[in-house]
Amino acid sequence: MDKIYILFKTTLINSLGINKIIKEKSKKEKIKNISIFLSIAIAISSLVFSTTISTYHAANELDKMGLLNLQIIMGFILSSLIIFFTSIYKAQGLLFSSKDYDLLMSLPIKRSAILINKMLNLLGLNYFILLFAFLPQAIVYFLKADIQYLYFVYLFFVFIFLPLIPIVLSSFFAFIISYISSKMRYKNLIINIGTILISLIVVVALYNSGNLIQDIIINSKSLAEGISNIYPPSIYATRALVSLSLKDLLVFISISLLVFAIFIFIFSKSFKIINSKLQESFSKSNYKLGDINTSSQIVSLIRKEIKRYFSTPIYVLNTIIGPIMIIAAAVATLLFGKDMLFKISEINFSEELIPLFTISLVCGILSISCTTNSSISLEGKNLWILKSSPIKAIDIFKSKIALNLILILPATIVSDIIFFTALKLSLINVLALLLITSIYSFIVSILGLIINLYFPKLNWTTETSVVKQGASVMIQMLLSAAIVAIPTIIFILTDIKNYNLFIITIIIYLSVILIVLWKSLNIVGVKLFNKL
Repeated sequence: MDKIYILFKTTLINSLGINKIIKEKSKKEKIKNISIFLSIAIAISSLVFSTTISTYHAANELDKMGLLNLQIIMGFILSSLIIFFTSIYKAQGLLFSSKDYDLLMSLPIKRSAILINKMLNLLGLNYFILLFAFLPQAIVYFLKADIQYLYFVYLFFVFIFLPLIPIVLSSFFAFIISYISSKMRYKNLIINIGTILISLIVVVALYNSGNLIQDIIINSKSLAEGISNIYPPSIYATRALVSLSLKDLLVFISISLLVFAIFIFIFSKSFKIINSKLQESFSKSNYKLGDINTSSQIVSLIRKEIKRYFSTPIYVLNTIIGPIMIIAAAVATLLFGKDMLFKISEINFSEELIPLFTISLVCGILSISCTTNSSISLEGKNLWILKSSPIKAIDIFKSKIALNLILILPATIVSDIIFFTALKLSLINVLALLLITSIYSFIVSILGLIINLYFPKLNWTTETSVVKQGASVMIQMLLSAAIVAIPTIIFILTDIKNYNLFIITIIIYLSVILIVLWKSLNIVGVKLFNKL
């Protein structure tokens, strides 16, 4: 247990960057690091608060129907699905692609202890998900139901043990994908395709989960039976919270621990084999020296970025979802018409606003699809190779920006054309859609790179800690969303009559931001890169 504790403590300190705050000598750097942590804490608190408010309104409707217990049930099942979905690709980086694998395996530590440490780190990441998906539901239930304060003791244990089974299930699927890929030549391609397919299946399941859960409960003899049919462990957790049943709480904890322990026992036997196989490389036995092709520095750098991108599954899976979502939304609109936009927004609006909503939808999805917000950090200890090469910093920047544009710009243009066909937009509207979303694609790409230069994370052990936990990733997403939110809020708060003039204003607004960002990258960005 001591070794597991030391491993977990060391990994946690390293991933959160606690030493940077405690031991940083530069006052400027210490203030910057503290500001990052405070900004993240404020953002998380704001999201929890807003989620709680919206959940409270939903609870009022359930309470009127005498179905308040569904608040706990839906929160539990939704949280489990989200944890399963996100942990599939997180497990790839933590369990199978960590850079500290060789170091850990050389230490006098049992493989089961190393695996438990990895799983605990995966578990820690998912507690943040529970802050948004489950905790607001549970708090609102307490406020609405007549229940004792002992409820919070039960809630604590349910909160702690809730992610265990979803994490085990997701790790099992990640294990299967990695094991199959270890037998094949194109390992990373198999990992990417397999994980994307599973993720798409889960997304569809999440989209249809509301009707599915409702049908199962209606067709069941009782509410308890309906819950049990959806996800058996949830019946014990729900009874524990609703009835404050100690017996059900203990059963839920026992099932969760048993599943977790069995997985650790079985998987630890193959942990070393899988990781060793994944680190092998294939070579052709019939290799023949042929013509050597040359290309310009920019083209070579872009090829390097593309190769780096597709060789890192967590990098692909964290950024490719956006383009897939944009095209999926466009195709759904083509099949089902403008009603699909109303379903996505959950409100009905006039047809005049459809072009504006489409622009906001595409830009909103693009804000979460950025490779540049972690591209500098992913260089890690190899950054010195780029810096010592006779390559201009701005050319390195261009190659990283080009990768993001290759990823999102074609998907954006294709989806814009599909929206044009499906919604029968005017020529002016489709030109505005193409122009605004294209400019915004450049803004997201450059903004992500600048923020990563300000907040690089070069000392990492897994790509997951950079792609999923890096401060630059969250800051980029928040600022990108703010760029979209500002004109949206202005439109809501003001009585704008001339939509065409408003769209022209948005184009000017985004163009100014793009010019400022490009100038900043050429001046401030180069200086920051040279200091790394």
